Amino acid sequence: MDIVLKTLNTLEFNKIQEKVSSFAKSTQSKTLALNAKIYDNQTEIKKALNYTKEAKILLDFALDIPIGFVANISEIQKNALISYLSEEELIDVAKTLRSSRLVKKFLNDNSEDKKIPQLVELAENLISARDLEERITITFDDNLEIKKDATQELKGLWSSLYDNEKNLKNKVSDLLNSSEFSKHIQENIYTTRDDRIVFQVMASNKTKVPGIVHDVSASAKTFYIEPAQLVPLNNKIREVKSKIHAECIKILVELTDLVKEHIDELVLCEKIMSEVDFHFAKARYAVKLRAVEPELCEDKTV
Repeated sequence: MDIVLKTLNTLEFNKIQEKVSSFAKSTQSKTLALNAKIYDNQTEIKKALNYTKEAKILLDFALDIPIGFVANISEIQKNALISYLSEEELIDVAKTLRSSRLVKKFLNDNSEDKKIPQLVELAENLISARDLEERITITFDDNLEIKKDATQELKGLWSSLYDNEKNLKNKVSDLLNSSEFSKHIQENIYTTRDDRIVFQVMASNKTKVPGIVHDVSASAKTFYIEPAQLVPLNNKIREVKSKIHAECIKILVELTDLVKEHIDELVLCEKIMSEVDFHFAKARYAVKLRAVEPELCEDKTV
C-alpha cells in the first residue's frame, strides 16, 4: 500500500472528509469535501488555509454565504443540446443564477472591512445575469408551470379555452334539460372518452342520438356517444389545447436558447460556487471544533 494512503487511513482522514462534507450546502461542494486532497506544497497549503481563514472571519461575524441552490449544469448543458429544457431545469438555472449573483454581492460587500481577498478573487468570475434570471422566474408559477399570461398569445389562447369550455357546459346543460334528448340516455349525467364529453346510450336507442360512438361496453348494451351538437365545440377545445401546448413548447425553446448563450459562464459558476462553499464548509467545521489555524514551519517539526 502507498505510504501516503496508509498514513491517511491510519489518521482516518476519510472521516474528516465526511465530517466536512456534512457542513457543505451544495451537492457539488459535498463531493469536493469527500474528495479533498492532501497538499505537499507550502504555497498550496497556505492558500488552502487562507481560504478557510477568510471564510471563518465571516462566520465569526455571523455571516454566511447566501448559496441557496446550484444546479448540475453539465446535465442541463447536455439536455439543452439534445432538445429544450424542462420547466424544472429552467427554474434550476434561475436559482443558480440567483445564487451566483448573491454570493458575488455578499463577498464584495464584505471585502473591505473583513479582509477576504482570496475569496473575492475566487468569486470574481461569478456572473450576474439578472435579466435572464428574472425572465425565467416570471414565466413560471409556484407549481413550476408556465403562467397562463406568460405571453399575449398564450393569454389569448387560455381565454379562448375558457370561453369554449363554458359554451360546451352550457350546451351539455341544454341537452340534459331537454326531454327529447334525455329520454334516450341511460343516466342524466355525462362522462368522457379521449377527453371528449360523451353520454351513455342504450344499444336500442343508439340511432336516436346522432353523433360519434367513442366506446361500447363489454356487454354491448351501452354505447358511449358524443352527440353531434357537441362535436364542433369538442373539436374547437381540442384545437385550442393543441395550440396552448405548442405555445408552451415555443416558450421553453426560447428560454433554452437564452440559457445556451450563458452556458459556459454557468459551468464556471457551478465550479466557483462549489469551491467557495467547500471553503465555508471547512470553516463551519472549524467553528464547530473551535479549531485554531496551524502555524507552518520549514524544519518539519510540530
